[in-house]
Amino acid sequence: MGVYELYEDIYKLKNLLRSGWTKRHAHSKLGRVESDAEHTFSMAILALKIIQDRNLNLDQGKVLKLVMYHELCEIEAGDITPFDGVSQEDKYMREYTSVKKLSEKHNMPEIFDHWIEFEQAYTPESRFVREMDKLDAIMQAKIYARETNNPKLFEEFKTYSYDIYKKYAEYVDEKIINTDSTRNPF
Repeated sequence: MGVYELYEDIYKLKNLLRSGWTKRHAHSKLGRVESDAEHTFSMAILALKIIQDRNLNLDQGKVLKLVMYHELCEIEAGDITPFDGVSQEDKYMREYTSVKKLSEKHNMPEIFDHWIEFEQAYTPESRFVREMDKLDAIMQAKIYARETNNPKLFEEFKTYSYDIYKKYAEYVDEKIINTDSTRNPF
């Protein structure tokens, strides 16, 4: 398999809209919501900014690889949310099979290896990237709530993810953890 065939697979992420937003009908007011590829891009920029600002002792190259590879499993498995009625075990196996197949198809074992590292979170870099994955979603929820004039969108996300949500205060200022839903989220 060549570079073009890999690009054709990656292209699928550009068209895979994030299910959590489409299921909440955010696209009906916005016209469209972010794709998996856009989510990955913003995660990469957030990660680099936070590493720099917090002077974190992390391998930036490894962080970027983990960010770039973490969603490739969704090329075949799709973007499965906690509300899709799919067990965690089944979701994992679908994603595992998808990323394993992609890695082998393109002779890129590091895709699979980094995906496993992300999933198992056994390194500081993989734990950090898992946090960036959630932080990006939290920040996107804030923006979509503002742009759709629907504070309930963010409140629902915050309620569902509150324990995760509180954890990110160390990375961002109080704008992201403002709990007054009657005010503009920013």
